[in-house]
Amino acid sequence: MSERRGVHEIPRDYQPVPREQDEPTPVTKSCCWRPNCNFVFQHERKLCCCSHGYIIPVFILFVLVMIVLMLPWETFHRNENANTPVSVETPLPCQLELVESLPVGLNYSQREIHPKLKSTFESWQWLQGRARTSLDIVSPHWTLRGLNVNDSSTGPGEHLFQRLLSNGDVGRPKLRLRIVLNRNQDSLWHADARILSNYGAADVVGINYLQSKLWLVDGEHFYLGSASMDWRSLTQRKELGVLARNCPHLAQDLSKIVKAYWYLGNNEVPEYWPWMYQTHINQRRPLLLSISKNHTMRAYIASSPPRLAATGRSHELDAIIEAIDKATEFISLSLMDYSPQLRRSNKLEYWPLIDNALRKATLERGVAVKLLVSWWKYSDPSEDHFLRSLQALNKIREEVDIQMRRFVVPTTDELDRVSGGRVSCNSYLVTDTVAVIGTSSWSGEHFTYSAGVGLVLQDMDYNNNSVRTDLLEIFQRDWFSPYALPLIPNLRI
Repeated sequence: MSERRGVHEIPRDYQPVPREQDEPTPVTKSCCWRPNCNFVFQHERKLCCCSHGYIIPVFILFVLVMIVLMLPWETFHRNENANTPVSVETPLPCQLELVESLPVGLNYSQREIHPKLKSTFESWQWLQGRARTSLDIVSPHWTLRGLNVNDSSTGPGEHLFQRLLSNGDVGRPKLRLRIVLNRNQDSLWHADARILSNYGAADVVGINYLQSKLWLVDGEHFYLGSASMDWRSLTQRKELGVLARNCPHLAQDLSKIVKAYWYLGNNEVPEYWPWMYQTHINQRRPLLLSISKNHTMRAYIASSPPRLAATGRSHELDAIIEAIDKATEFISLSLMDYSPQLRRSNKLEYWPLIDNALRKATLERGVAVKLLVSWWKYSDPSEDHFLRSLQALNKIREEVDIQMRRFVVPTTDELDRVSGGRVSCNSYLVTDTVAVIGTSSWSGEHFTYSAGVGLVLQDMDYNNNSVRTDLLEIFQRDWFSPYALPLIPNLRI
């Protein structure tokens, strides 16, 4: 948000002090080099002098110089070396770790070896505890309190809500707490945000078609993942995200997206995003990060849809397609749903961009493809047709390896009473070199209309101990678990 500053102008009706009638008209020596510049009209008592005439041109020149200095280098060189990464001699420090929510009743075998991840609830608590000046939270849903739900699984969400609400207490230091939510949803999903705003704990704006889920603390730490500000995302749904600590360069780049959301809370999408929203960190010029002083990765943040991307910002769909196209050994995807369709009002369109990229990878390059797609009572049955179409490619020749499984979160009659729970909302891709962690389903509507973000991480070289390999182990844990079922017609849960 911008602040208007008052400008004191010289009154237009200013007149010089009049002289007495017999007072002689002063004659001043001209300070100009132009002839006949000083002259006097005796009757009208007007004096013309071009003294100090150089001030206006100098002032204009000064303003032009300041504009040139303040414009980002990217504005002038946005196309220069656009296809080659910028070399960085020293990797920038950053601590990244995967975090997840495991729903009540989903337990993995103790014999299985897999990373022990911090929970989403623990990561959000840590972020709240580290906030000193500012906390920005972007989430479409704001239902941390389990109203009319008599279940202990609502506890973590209610605890977080009370901590956020305490930011409005009188007599204590306040954070600059800003909330961005989805304007298109029913107000029932915004109840907690309205309370925080009315209590003076937070400033709240809404934007259209928001699907991003992220926290940003003091421009140094952040969370990005699939978990929304809903108590179900902490105890009733399977979620995955990344917690970044002491990672100012990536966090400050993410803050530009948050600023753009905040701007859209009160304005229309501009035809051209100003330079303050632009970035030089992107698909062709990623950051070089030293992850926890353990390994080095390239990283950048991509966004959707294209019209919300300022100059220099990579598009989320482009990042995913590139990761698929550059895979040489395997591609593993864990998604809430998979449907190569695009719904425009009442019109349905075929949207094959990701589907075609997967087919090309397995048919032309022999890349092994695994899709782990959620299945719950609200899944679209038509998804099965597209998944079986992909799986049928195995029959073309022996070298083709493409497999499908459905991930089913176990439930009971009692747990089913919780509306909107018991589903895996994971949204990520991992290949032999790249990991892409998103915040929403990979549908045509998401990449075309919805405001979303994704974190792209690439190993510098072969590494058995990186965020990418941790993500691969999580995928394999889920793939070989009893909750991953073969793709069969008319699957029922």
